[in-house]
Amino acid sequence: MKKAIAGILAVCMLLSLCVVFAGAKDGDTIRLRLNSDVAGCTTNDVDKMIEILSGPVEFYHDNSSPVDIANYAGGSEYAHMEAGRSYTVTYTLIAKDGYTLPETLSDGDVVFECGKGVKVIYCKVIEMANTNLHPAPGEARTTRLLRVMANVVADGNALQRLIGWIRDIILKIRSFQID
Repeated sequence: MKKAIAGILAVCMLLSLCVVFAGAKDGDTIRLRLNSDVAGCTTNDVDKMIEILSGPVEFYHDNSSPVDIANYAGGSEYAHMEAGRSYTVTYTLIAKDGYTLPETLSDGDVVFECGKGVKVIYCKVIEMANTNLHPAPGEARTTRLLRVMANVVADGNALQRLIGWIRDIILKIRSFQID
């Protein structure tokens, strides 16, 4: 009888340790919210376009914004985003000090909460070459970053979405060239 109780207590202790270790993994899970209420936003409005809910990452500010916006035809968009229009937005994040991103992502490493008009195309870890042409001895030649690309339709009413769709089609036709 004593051996059975000791065995049950040992199993319970092992299970409680498994729960603690599983909980520790959740601290490294990256949770991001990609917003679609971005009408009027530019690359300077990073906090309105993406929110880091949890995880050991922060925005990557190198020589530009951590957000790149491309219009429906694929050209860079430097003006504000218009309601009802379609954009491809690339978000770039880096690990906080003391953390490193894995070489590849597993299921559940990055969790997205997306606005109504947001569809994630891909999320991956990339190695970006450092901009320093002559690095100091021992300085890394690349930086590991998290890159997320999403299609974003800026929120708007039905009329704005219709007008935006027509303007996007016209832009795509105008940008088409036969070589």
